[in-house]
Amino acid sequence: MEMGNPTGARSLVGPLHGTAFIGLSILTSYFAYLWGSTTPNPAALVAPVLFWYGVSFLLFTYPFHRAFQAFRGHIRTKLGATVFAVYLLMHVFLYGFLLEGILVSFFAQPLVSRSVSVYVTTSVFAPPTISNAILALWFNPWVTLMIPPSFVDAISFYSLAIAIVIAILIVANIAEVRELGSVVSGSLKSRTLVVLPALGIVLGASCCLSVPILFTVDAPSVFLLTNPTWLYDVTYFLFPPAGAGLLYINLHAIGRITTMARL
Repeated sequence: MEMGNPTGARSLVGPLHGTAFIGLSILTSYFAYLWGSTTPNPAALVAPVLFWYGVSFLLFTYPFHRAFQAFRGHIRTKLGATVFAVYLLMHVFLYGFLLEGILVSFFAQPLVSRSVSVYVTTSVFAPPTISNAILALWFNPWVTLMIPPSFVDAISFYSLAIAIVIAILIVANIAEVRELGSVVSGSLKSRTLVVLPALGIVLGASCCLSVPILFTVDAPSVFLLTNPTWLYDVTYFLFPPAGAGLLYINLHAIGRITTMARL
């Protein structure tokens, strides 16, 4: 009698787990319309937590599994912990200015406060459709920090989740580069094998930070009231995944170089 394939069955648990949470998050986000403009909207608070958990689970269980294992080993070092914390703070801080600019354009008025304050805000996107419910997952909820007279920074679950993903990939890349450095010899040609992957880490990280720095310095969010925001949207939504992609490719390349160096 043929036996079943328990390994194959177990292999389906991961995708089903992550996909189930993503599906539940979309359904929960749609329920936000029951509460309307109430803020913070209970469904709009819960849905993004479910969504970004599901996305992160799928990423670190499959394409970024090796990166997560390298991260777990290197985060215990002073270098790994420092790089992780510094990048995370910089990313959240800079992309907070971009989100604030997008929100200023969306609400057609600047975000101002006469005193230091922190707000947790949600918003539903009309009309009530599945596509708008999915869109809401990328914005809700956002936490706004206001310090008079003009400092405003906004943090969303999306910016926090993607910052954690990129910070993990950066630490994993550093761990792999250090391992490569311990394998190769001291010749100039061998040292070049280490320098080039290290430059890849810098490129992947700077891809996410350089443009937000320019926007932060040269394009105050009040300016967006009379100007299109497509550059802000492109930078906010597309640059972080692009940076994560570069870091993943770099990590894969370092692994191949390390394997060849051992031969």
